[in-house]
Amino acid sequence: MHPSWLPSRLDEPIQPNSDSNFSRLRRILWSMGYQAHIRLTDAELAVAASGGDCACLGLLLERHRPRLYAAALRLLGYGPEAEDAVHDTFLIALRHIGDVKDAQAVVGWLHTVLRRCCLQQLRRRRGEVLVAEVPERSDESAGVEERLEKAALRDWVWDALRKLPEPLQATALLRYFGSYPSYEELATILGVPIGTVRSRLSEAKRKLAEMLLETAGLVDGESRQQSQEHQRFYFEIFDRLNRNGERDRFLTHFAEDLCLVRGGGQPVQGRSYLACEVDSDTDAGVRLEPQRVLGAGNVIVVEGRFANPPEDPFHCPPGVVLVIFQRDGTARRLHLHLSPRPPRTGED
Repeated sequence: MHPSWLPSRLDEPIQPNSDSNFSRLRRILWSMGYQAHIRLTDAELAVAASGGDCACLGLLLERHRPRLYAAALRLLGYGPEAEDAVHDTFLIALRHIGDVKDAQAVVGWLHTVLRRCCLQQLRRRRGEVLVAEVPERSDESAGVEERLEKAALRDWVWDALRKLPEPLQATALLRYFGSYPSYEELATILGVPIGTVRSRLSEAKRKLAEMLLETAGLVDGESRQQSQEHQRFYFEIFDRLNRNGERDRFLTHFAEDLCLVRGGGQPVQGRSYLACEVDSDTDAGVRLEPQRVLGAGNVIVVEGRFANPPEDPFHCPPGVVLVIFQRDGTARRLHLHLSPRPPRTGED
């Protein structure tokens, strides 16, 4: 017997509506054995992806990967740059698929993104100043529903990032979500050459693109919970340090043999070096106020601003980044970078 809620013909498009969850409908159909007959249109996949369904986004990108790669080859020639441009396109689609207002035009949008990524590669060859890779939106205002949809895709990103090796995690977090994303700033924060930053980002993009294509559609809720726990924890310990002077509680989060790298300089060993930094700022009346906490697995990025005393308003620069590598709940390595500008505000 043909279920009444199925299309009368299995090759008819499935129309998502406000009363049903498109991802749930797709999974029900697949579980009933209809997967061999159902082929969702590009527009239907785009609608589902905009609603946070990473599996549908993966299907859409896999469907068009050969043509995107062929277009990249025509623009860039054979070599790793063409593959990088496709990976960049995938990651941009992951973060901005919700910006596509006309689902019927999603394929053209993907090719526009790809062309801009290819132009970025060509400009890098010539050493030109780079511009935005993402086509501008016709409407910059984002409602609550749109923010929730983007949050669903962002949850997938956090889950995917924490599966990367820690050096790739840290580099990708800073590049794609941080406030100081230039290659020069990343090299300084992480204490590695610019060439290492480039190679790490290339590897991270490749792995994330592969995971996106292979995704089964369900985001691991543990990653969302872990990210929220990181945020609560770091906002709390900095607040207690600033308000109540709870220095020891702050410092004991860091291992006694902490490896501290300050401003891209040589690493020093021992929590006592961090204690000296904290005590020096406290004595000068300086407070570090966290603005954003980005977490993926054992790598946490804390971006903050310094609140200097009125009598010494330039004691510390406006911005600071802490990249924390932890094991078993204890921070064992810390990269500390001071910036001449404060971190950006707003959601990722």
